[in-house]
Amino acid sequence: MQIITKMINVTLNSDLVFAVKKRLAKIGLSQGGFINGFIHFLANNHILPFKRLTKTEEETAQKIATLTALENNVCEYDKKKKIQKSVNDTAYMKAKEVLSRVKLSMSRAIRMLYEKFVLSGEMPYQFILTSPDPVY
Repeated sequence: MQIITKMINVTLNSDLVFAVKKRLAKIGLSQGGFINGFIHFLANNHILPFKRLTKTEEETAQKIATLTALENNVCEYDKKKKIQKSVNDTAYMKAKEVLSRVKLSMSRAIRMLYEKFVLSGEMPYQFILTSPDPVY
């Protein structure tokens, strides 16, 4: 069975991307898994896993990301980074329906996901890693 995928293209602040990648590495998760888990959470639960961020919260997350990048000598200030990830098309379409109800675009929702993760340091949604059944 072939799974149809959809490419997601998002442009984010490079310092924000660095800060998230650094935190994800500590828990053994990739950006692709992070975004994919978010899309599936939206599709399966039909809710946003966090409240919409205020402008102040968004600005604070950007400042934290910049400080993190400065501490690691990789700060690029206001440079942008393009992220491309492939996700399940069915989950993507269901997630888009959820986001349209809360009046968010996919790009903005993913940016808020990154900002929320930088602000709290915790996964904004329940993430369960599954491994294939062992072969006996």
